[in-house]
Amino acid sequence: MRTNSNIKPNLVRPVSVIILMALLASGGLAASIVWAGQGDEPQPGKAYKVADSANSHSGVLDPRAVETARTWDQAGVLWLGEQFEGLYLTKAQTVEYVLSAAMTGEKEDRLARSLYLIYGECTPLDTGDGPSCVPPLQVIVRTPNAIPQPEAIRRQDGFSNPYRVRGVPAMDLQTATTLWLSDGTTVTVHADPDVRVAAVQALMSANHAALGMAQVDSGEDLAGSARPR
Repeated sequence: MRTNSNIKPNLVRPVSVIILMALLASGGLAASIVWAGQGDEPQPGKAYKVADSANSHSGVLDPRAVETARTWDQAGVLWLGEQFEGLYLTKAQTVEYVLSAAMTGEKEDRLARSLYLIYGECTPLDTGDGPSCVPPLQVIVRTPNAIPQPEAIRRQDGFSNPYRVRGVPAMDLQTATTLWLSDGTTVTVHADPDVRVAAVQALMSANHAALGMAQVDSGEDLAGSARPR
């Protein structure tokens, strides 16, 4: 899978609440991973495209992505294993960004981190804004409190009402379902609706051994899956 060489793995910059909520809908910086041209990163407020099944491929398993998922030490990682419904884990990307004190109400700015896991591949096509495509399935893990709690965003246009799935709060927005774990870690799944529902149920722990946490299997309750404080 081709990547945009302008995207830095450790991108650091201030991020607002509105931008963070837009990331839930768009796939955020993960969408930039599959941009083949030199265009800008996806912008908040834009209507984002969904994956084209006719332009989606199973891809080739990347052992480095598997290792990253199993050893990332910033938060508990939920993933879909090395492959899900024929889509292989083809890419892992880590990103850093700044949460400003004005946004969080805290005394100081702080870093937040995200891990993007891409399943399957797509072929970048020129749609008028530069060659790009949307991968068929993405799982995004964000460190605690990088995304506002459901109560803080439930009145925003486009979000579903909060509901519970596998024992934790969840909300839907466009192509995304986001789960909030008890320590504030969020896990967002981007995919077409049928795939997304199945993927949410299939999520399981990846780095439990590295963090000394209990293993969580597909379908199990996630209420106790957060990293110990």
